[in-house]
Amino acid sequence: MTASRETRHEGSCLCGRVRYHVEGPVGNMSNCHCTDCRKNSGAAFVTYVEAPKRAFAYVKGADLIQTHQAESGTKRAFCRTCGSTLACYVDSDDLIEIAAATLDTPLSLRPEYHIYVRSKVSWFDIQDGKPQHKASSSTSG
Repeated sequence: MTASRETRHEGSCLCGRVRYHVEGPVGNMSNCHCTDCRKNSGAAFVTYVEAPKRAFAYVKGADLIQTHQAESGTKRAFCRTCGSTLACYVDSDDLIEIAAATLDTPLSLRPEYHIYVRSKVSWFDIQDGKPQHKASSSTSG
């Protein structure tokens, strides 16, 4: 896992009513092309950075967080006011995937790979030379 050297990261939703921080380094950054992420974001893919769940905390607006659980079991946490998706996770996993674009702290990381490319939209060609996995990064692609 490649980690960002920064030890504290802060982020927020579009309206600013929800703020969060991550204590300690963050790990892998990847682009997810799964149907759930595409439908949730309205974009061709979503870029996530992972962190231990224990390192992530809402510091403002936690009462405005709503979650939606997809059929896959993945939960997405979003602001009820503006709709910004801030993170996704599976209850049984120790990691949380933070929507990288919601981070206010600059990152030196770049996406390392693409996942769930079996579900990617037909009108977007991946041309960055990064590894592409049909499913999760642990599945050869």
